[in-house]
Amino acid sequence: MRVFGASEAGLHALTLVSALVTLAAVYWAGSRIFGQRRAAFATLLAVIALGLPVLDAELALPESLLIAPVSWAGAIVAVRLAGNREQRASRRFAWWPLIAGVLVAAGIAIQQTVLAELLAFALALAISPRVRLRDCALFVSTVIVFTLAWLGPVIAMAGAGKVAFALVGFYIPFTQSVLPTSAGGQLWHFAEAFIAGALIVGGAFLRRTAARPTWFFVLWAGAALLVPGAAGQPYAHYLIPAVAPVALTIAGLRLPLLRRSLSASLRATARLAPQLTGLIIAAVMGSVAGLDWVTPAAASPLSNSSRNLNDYYGGALATALQQQPRADWDARFDSRVPADEAVATWIQNEKLGDATAVVWSSDAWVYALADLTVEVPTPPIYNDEVLLGINGQVAAYVASLQPDVIVTSTDAVQEFPEIQSVLKTGYVAMFFTDPDTVWVRADVASQLP
Repeated sequence: MRVFGASEAGLHALTLVSALVTLAAVYWAGSRIFGQRRAAFATLLAVIALGLPVLDAELALPESLLIAPVSWAGAIVAVRLAGNREQRASRRFAWWPLIAGVLVAAGIAIQQTVLAELLAFALALAISPRVRLRDCALFVSTVIVFTLAWLGPVIAMAGAGKVAFALVGFYIPFTQSVLPTSAGGQLWHFAEAFIAGALIVGGAFLRRTAARPTWFFVLWAGAALLVPGAAGQPYAHYLIPAVAPVALTIAGLRLPLLRRSLSASLRATARLAPQLTGLIIAAVMGSVAGLDWVTPAAASPLSNSSRNLNDYYGGALATALQQQPRADWDARFDSRVPADEAVATWIQNEKLGDATAVVWSSDAWVYALADLTVEVPTPPIYNDEVLLGINGQVAAYVASLQPDVIVTSTDAVQEFPEIQSVLKTGYVAMFFTDPDTVWVRADVASQLP
């Protein structure tokens, strides 16, 4: 936001760079392991997955950013796993574990679900006969050191409890909200993930001596797919980290050749079957993420029934062809869009852009659109409730600020009504556009034109 402000083009440019870096990693690894043709095929698959607006890879989301460093880390590990045994015997210092470790640490800094990829990479390095254990240890140590380099200061500044909630605690009720309600259903959910993981890992062990490390790509893809599978959340962008390994897995698969003997074909199939079975289970579990914007499983009071591929992306095409106004498309996707824009315009017209302001809402775009400084700990008000307390502490914090402007949304006032006590201390409702209201402190309001 500091660099691009509220520019959609800037955010798309950021994710475009991330996608291009990811594609380079796919082609680089594929060309060195499978050859140019299969590398081109894998890259084409990744282009389709990341280029089309189906997985939301064009949006500035954690997954669309972390894929660049993690994909390059996976590519480096894969190429190393395809190396010869003579390289293992070399006594020279190996730089590749350090580079791969830094890249994985960068991914973890963006989102901690990359721990799944870290586990897959470390396991592959540990069981491969082509990698020295000291190189595996260097890789893991590098990830730990660079992660602690940012995690330590954050804990020192915010406190261990808040950091633990942000990294782990928040996701417990978040995941529980979509899990089966029965104990048996929850047990089967995690048992299914365990079975898939065991098959993938067991198959990787059986195939660890293969000349081409397709087994590693299956291991990597399985780890990436089990994250959305275990989470159970219906958000397509959860599938983005699986694009590179799945593309390389498909490109690397070889059907048993007819000229092979029946026994050789059966042995090859037997070694491959466990991993593919586990990968299929992981893919089925991960399919809950869907290929839509917000699926019915994610329904909530703020959900919009038109948030789907047909209305959102079809609406974009209709808008580009001038078959409908842009404003109608925006409002159909999210009813808060025109309200936020109208509020931002009113604040700017009233010369309140430099005023202190608090947006009492779960929607943070008013801050960016009106170029307001965030005075509370975080823009979404529900996070402030977690950080400061749920017994009026956030309202007390706002009251101590005495901001010139308070923007409230109807849903946030209903969910966190404590703000009403602050509004009664001398704030005047100056502008309303459903669901937003702009309140201005009385002494400031009296000076407005």
